[in-house]
Formats: sequence, C-alpha cells, structure tokens
Amino acid sequence: MRIAVVGAGPAGTWASILLARRGHSVTLIDPQAPWEKPCGGGVTTKALATCAVLESQFPKRPIDNIKIYFGDKTSVSVTPQQPIAVVSRRDFGKYLLEEALKSGVTFIKHRINHIDALHDGWKIPLKDSALTVEFLIGADGATSYVRRTLGTPIAPEDLCMTLGYFIPGNVPATMKIYFIPSFEGYIWSFPRQNHISYGLITRTEPGWTARAKVLLSNYIIAELGPDALENAEFYSAPVPCLAPRSWQKNEISGERWALIGDAAGLSDPITGEGIYSALRSAEILANTIGAPEQYRSKVMADLGRELIRASRMYRRFYRGRFLGGDFRKRTIQLSIRSRTLKGILGNLIAGNQSYVGLKKKLFFSIPAIGLDLLSGRR
Repeated sequence: MRIAVVGAGPAGTWASILLARRGHSVTLIDPQAPWEKPCGGGVTTKALATCAVLESQFPKRPIDNIKIYFGDKTSVSVTPQQPIAVVSRRDFGKYLLEEALKSGVTFIKHRINHIDALHDGWKIPLKDSALTVEFLIGADGATSYVRRTLGTPIAPEDLCMTLGYFIPGNVPATMKIYFIPSFEGYIWSFPRQNHISYGLITRTEPGWTARAKVLLSNYIIAELGPDALENAEFYSAPVPCLAPRSWQKNEISGERWALIGDAAGLSDPITGEGIYSALRSAEILANTIGAPEQYRSKVMADLGRELIRASRMYRRFYRGRFLGGDFRKRTIQLSIRSRTLKGILGNLIAGNQSYVGLKKKLFFSIPAIGLDLLSGRR
C-alpha cells in the first residue's frame, strides 16, 4: 500500500518505520524535523517496558529521584523502583528519522497546505510535483492540518499550552515537579544529557502566555540565579487535554485515513504526557492499517479508557478539596508521612499505576496508610 504520513514526531516517524518494515511504500512529510519541543521528555517505566524503540541506543538520562512540590515549602521525594528516563525530543526525533530512512521510508521536507480526495486515495500537492497515496496518516500534532481537513479539529478549550526553556548545564538526576496554589497545571525541571528542560503546562486562556512566561522565569531564576536565562532557548506549543465530553466525539479514523499521537488527542489530560500514547498508537495503526473501525476500537481499549479516566479526574486533581485543604497539598503532606501512599504516588508518576485502578488501589491501601500515619513509617 502507498501511504503518506504527515508529521515526523515520535508517532509519525515510528509509524512510518513499522509500516515500511511490513513492506508498504511510505512517504514521511514534515517541514522541519527533527525538532525540539517544550516538553519535559519524561519516559515512564511503562513506556520503557513496552515500547521496543525506547530500548535503542540514543541519549537518555536515567532518573534517580523525583521531587514533588506544592508551593515553596511542602515537598516529598520519591525514589523510582523501576527505570524512568528523560529524553531530548530532538535527539529522539533524529534517531527515529535515521531509522526511518534505513527502513526505506522516503522523507520530504514540506509543509502540507492542501489535500485532494480521490476515489481510491489522496493527492497531496508538493513544491514541484504531487504525491498520490492510498492511505493518509495524520501525525502532525494538536493543531493537525490532516485532522482539520478530514475530521473535526480539537476545540480550543481542549488544548493546553506548554512553554519552556532549555538551559545548558548539568544537574543531579532529579526530576522536579512544582504545583502552585490556584494554578491549573504545573512547572517542571527535568535533567537531560547536557542541558536542563524547564517548562510549564496549563489550560489556555487569553493573555495567559505572557504571564506564564514570567512565572516560569521567576522559578528558574530562583533556582539557578539571575543569569540562568542568558543562553536559554525558548519554546512554546499546544498539547491536547481533552475534557470527558470531548472523547465521545473524538474522531480518529475514517475511510483511508487515521490520526495518531497528539493529532488523535492521545495525551494525558492531567500531565500532558504523550510519548507513550504516540508510540503505542503508531504500533496499533501499523497492525490494523486499512481497518478504521478496528484501529479505533483498539486505541480506545488500549489507551482511551485510561485517558478518559484522567480527564474525569482532572477537575478533582487541580480544584478538589481533601481534609479541608487543596487536594494536591494534602496528598503530598500525607505522602511525606506514609511510605504506602508515597509508593502509590511513585507508581502513578512512573506509569505503573493506572488511573482506572487508582480508586480501588487507594481503598484497599487505607489500612496500611493509616498504620503508617500512626506509627510514623515514612
């Protein structure tokens, strides 16, 4: 089958590799890959254990410790019990693109701005020619042109904004996550191979980007000093964070086309993490190519249930009250005093504890948590 993949991020490039290895003729199209992106680059234990490509030899920074803050005084440290790592999206993208070319994928640097429907496929105008294919894959991010053209775009209220800086330097292998009172989102500080990724994610609203940039800059200066931003690179990009009602009408495939990764809305609404979903949706599509209903049902079974649960938990997580205080603050305070709850929190961050099973896990852990609190076991 002749296939075009629009977007050379992790989802699109991995899909092109898998499809080419299965004997399809694949053309990968992107105007600027490989690129960097304002995401922490955190790769969960679940992703490392289940996505074979992440076992490959490209730069990864193993993480020894995760520190979670609420405000500037309350914090808990979690030691990962299984591997968790941070990658540079540019390095990961470069590796995947090289693998795609080795697999026989044709790569074209071009920005798609028109798609023509044919009776048996699609015609994509290029700079000096046109590409005719039988199947079209949209992997071009949260504001996907393929999605906007063939389906329904992600609504503005279902988008979060990320912005961040990449700052040269080496720091200890500690991931830091900062929750802020009355703020829907968080700030991160993730160590990479030769630089630090600082960033912020929050729901979009008019005029917020400038204020968020000031907030993030203040955190960086407080931690690294007044000259920290002199050699920093700034990035900003939208991320899908679908609300519960939006999943019911989230159209990710149709006759001779499909969406994967962020273009399909497949990122965690609470954290914005999407690397695992990007790679997994690419694998599902490669195994179901040409069967839209099968692809859609497998994505919902494998990824959708978990992401929908996260979207239902979103409001409680960021706005909820627990024991008379902010839900996030109380969770961190109790985790400091309970090794059982700290372990659950660590597994949730690592991707080993699902959102779907979290309520049940917490319920059956109440006796152990209570014993920890009474005995002072941390």
